[in-house]
Amino acid sequence: MAFFALTNHAAATSVNNIAFYYGHEAPIGALYGYDWVVLQQNQTTDARLDLLKQGSTRPISYLSVGEIAKSHRYFREVPEAWKLGVNAAWKSSVLDLRKPEVRDFLLERLVAPAMSRGFSGLFMDTLDSHLLTTEGNAAPEDFALGQAELIKDIRERYPGIVLIINRGFHLPEAVHGMVDALAFESWRGGYDAAGDRYTSVTDSDRDWLAGQIAHWRDVHPGIPLIAIDYVRDVASAVTHATQLRSEGFIPYVSNGALNRLGPTYPETVKRHVLVFHDLPTDNMDRSAAHRRLGIVLERLGLVPVYRSALEPPPREPVQDRFAGVVLWWETGNRHSEICRWLTAHQSPDLPVVTFGLAPAQSDCQSLLGGSRATSPAVPLTFDRQHSSVLNYEGGRLPVSRPDLLPTESGGEPWLIATGSNGEVYHPVYTFTKGGAAITPFVLETGPGDQAFWLFDPFEFLRAALKLRSFPAVDTTTESGRRILTAHIDGDGFVSRAELPGSPLAAQVIGERIIERFAIPHTVSVIEAEVSPKGLYPKASAEAEALARRQFRLGHVEVASHTYSHPFFWGAIEGGNAPRLEYTLYGYAMTIPGYHATPEREITGSVDYINRALAPTQKPVSVFLWTGDARPGQQSLAMVRELGLVNVNGGDTHPLPYDSGVAGVWPDARPIGDELQVYAPVMNENVFTNLWTGPFYGFRNVTDSFQILEERGRLKPIGIYYHYYSGTKPESLSALEEVYRYALAQDVTPLFLSDYARRVQSHYYSALRVDEDGGFTWRGLHHPTTARIDLSLYPDLDRSRGVAGFNDASGQRFVHLAGTEAQLYLGDTPSPGPYLRSANASINSWRRNRTRSGWQIAADFTGHQPLEVVIAGAPDCKQTGGPTLQRHKNSRGMVFSSQTRHGGPLELECR
Repeated sequence: MAFFALTNHAAATSVNNIAFYYGHEAPIGALYGYDWVVLQQNQTTDARLDLLKQGSTRPISYLSVGEIAKSHRYFREVPEAWKLGVNAAWKSSVLDLRKPEVRDFLLERLVAPAMSRGFSGLFMDTLDSHLLTTEGNAAPEDFALGQAELIKDIRERYPGIVLIINRGFHLPEAVHGMVDALAFESWRGGYDAAGDRYTSVTDSDRDWLAGQIAHWRDVHPGIPLIAIDYVRDVASAVTHATQLRSEGFIPYVSNGALNRLGPTYPETVKRHVLVFHDLPTDNMDRSAAHRRLGIVLERLGLVPVYRSALEPPPREPVQDRFAGVVLWWETGNRHSEICRWLTAHQSPDLPVVTFGLAPAQSDCQSLLGGSRATSPAVPLTFDRQHSSVLNYEGGRLPVSRPDLLPTESGGEPWLIATGSNGEVYHPVYTFTKGGAAITPFVLETGPGDQAFWLFDPFEFLRAALKLRSFPAVDTTTESGRRILTAHIDGDGFVSRAELPGSPLAAQVIGERIIERFAIPHTVSVIEAEVSPKGLYPKASAEAEALARRQFRLGHVEVASHTYSHPFFWGAIEGGNAPRLEYTLYGYAMTIPGYHATPEREITGSVDYINRALAPTQKPVSVFLWTGDARPGQQSLAMVRELGLVNVNGGDTHPLPYDSGVAGVWPDARPIGDELQVYAPVMNENVFTNLWTGPFYGFRNVTDSFQILEERGRLKPIGIYYHYYSGTKPESLSALEEVYRYALAQDVTPLFLSDYARRVQSHYYSALRVDEDGGFTWRGLHHPTTARIDLSLYPDLDRSRGVAGFNDASGQRFVHLAGTEAQLYLGDTPSPGPYLRSANASINSWRRNRTRSGWQIAADFTGHQPLEVVIAGAPDCKQTGGPTLQRHKNSRGMVFSSQTRHGGPLELECR
């Protein structure tokens, strides 16, 4: 296996996988499988650059040194005197690198902007293009010296960046010592761009290339040698890459356009799913594909990538990055182009699953895997073939006549419908290349937006997508216990409470809730409510003092809830918004002379809070969306660039009389490369009929918490409300009731920002699996919990940074510790002690076998008096760390403290 540890010019690192990806459609999560990724500047968003770097994947800018394409944005600025010839295959002009002005142009117009944007290095391509010209062949040494000067100038100006050269065998030896890696193309598989042909490299060509590489193997053994090869068929890429790696190279095997992701070692598990909806792109979050299926895909460990069927189909390969495709048709919009494209890609390796309306178009019906869908003769009779049909949530099949129903001959029907004429149909089924669930046999619907699944959507998608078993990043559980968060929107901070003395609502919430229930709270203000320059200057001094008091509390993190509380983010970003006369409150709070802008609402409000309210050592860390909570990429980017996490939005509030799993929104809303994190559960406004009463209605959120737990722990317990809940005795009593309920459960309290990072770790990460079955994660944040099948257990002897597991709500949660966890799985539990659960996060965990038993050394960080439960051993005694109380119960050995919230713990178990 080729593996290189760099200690040259780039920061010391281990490099095992390098990508040359010249597209833009691949999800960021898929790119975390590589240590370095070479990207085209004009194909790469600032968000992608920032997120890759934060996740320890170094983005490298492509730089054509020897030529410039006619399509390049700066081509017209290149004087004819700088051009020596043409590369007809790529429609580009060859540049005269002997000229200092050409080198200055490359350095100032191409290199410097890439470095200022945040690229971590350069891949210097087309170093031998001068050989396409008469001058280049006549005086190659002069061109080599010019290129050497350019590389020297780049290295001097940017000493810490990664420099990769493509071939460049002709360069002076002094230059070889300045680069961090040598790449070369076509060791075994080549590509002819002019003829769009894939070729096999001849032995003589490979022998010549081997002679050139020999110098690098001998003189620079620590510099990675990167073999870029081309194959047409993605199925052969893994075998091809394995051979290259066995020959001592870091391989990258792709297609001729270099927009297909090459295999990695360890293998990157395909977790992304392409999800089509038929609404306009801006309304993705209103689609059933997002609202109904998003949570199902997430809890299966999958990452949805949403795309409107009204847009052109993807132009890049899909089998390299997606585990499958899911469609949900709910309008009459035409989508034949998408269906033709999908038909060409659908296969057992890329299943396509159709939900919703049965399409009338023949191109789309071909995705259903059977005969043409036809109109059934009613009345219909039904035969349930799968045990979950009518036994999951919904209990009544529809009586309305479906427009079209398909028949599938070779699949597995979940429900069979027989027409009055004897014709047989399959409204819900799976088959070799996917599955289908056709309206109205997907959801039992009721008044308003009520909806209940008529079958188990988790099991259905698992079968239809033919999902392999892999550990899923979990966002609901920490150290085996359900996550508990609490966050407060700033609305009503200065409202007067209907209590003796008419105190500010903020004072009531502070004294009766925040200070009394000392768990992590995320607390926000609206600047225009509390600032002396805002709408309530007479209340400002008292309001600011209360905000400062609350922000100083150790269990409070600081958040902004904007400047003027925009109600429609599209209105301030130039996107879709209702006409002003159709809004209830306008576009934002009415502030004389002010027109809302994202800059003032986000950056301005954060600056105000940091300057006037927040402790110096504890600035704003969270931004809470307002109003419709539908920010666009501009606002999401602004929050990310401030170093904050964002939360709010979605509409999760399942209730016994409303909606079940179908009413559970996903964790997040991806918008391009940005990500909006939804609130885990909705606030009291929803439970009080938009604050019209009953004002005690928020007590019903405990029903939502229970439903979410019973259906497989779909969400954390998220207590979310506004300051105006402190204005009514009924709402205040309801809040206290909700807190008491939550704290009576087995929970691990976390700050909302920690929860948001758990969600980011799901969307912005790559899961890799070794040949021997060890799973590891790379990405923006390391996950702290993974879900695995109930038939499997963590192999604690082989795993690293794995503390144990706990079963709850029909799920098996595995506890991960540190940033280098490696998880192995087995069919039986490992012998010896393990962590069953704790009410704190695990910083580190180490378990060693001794002659007499086991030694455990761990460290925890929590927000309540520490409680740790050890299972798997008849007896454990504490040998280190502050003394804890010990007792045994049905769960195991319990170690607890009355005071401290975390710290080290050393145990001996037998």
